[in-house]
Amino acid sequence: HAAGMQHSAIPALGAGWSTQQLSRMRSLFGYLALVLLSGCYYDNEEELYPFSFCDTSNVTWTNSIEPLMQTRCAVPGCHVPGAQSPDLSTYAKVKSQADAGRLRARVIDGSPSYMPPSGKLPACEQEKLNIWLEMDSPNN
Repeated sequence: HAAGMQHSAIPALGAGWSTQQLSRMRSLFGYLALVLLSGCYYDNEEELYPFSFCDTSNVTWTNSIEPLMQTRCAVPGCHVPGAQSPDLSTYAKVKSQADAGRLRARVIDGSPSYMPPSGKLPACEQEKLNIWLEMDSPNN
């Protein structure tokens, strides 16, 4: 030891513990390591490869766009009669917004801000809407 320094005895972790307590601690640390390491990596394939799970082969008002409008836009308190303008509860009202370019502006381009207000639609829903708009928004 260097002159003037005292050696302090630091007890080892678990000193004085029974074999059963040490075994429980090892099990606990092993379990914690398993939980923590398994949660370190998370990828959602659909988010990583949005178009590989997106069927855009048959985009129609009835099967693709109307359900999107009914679940994302024309919901209670939002774009329904007597609530937020514009009303997007029918094909004719959605078509009117599409023809005026407002649907593309708000939902796809985010101008002046994205709709819905909770954030951009998932890439697949945006792509379906884009395809429908490019087909001149047919009632099919």
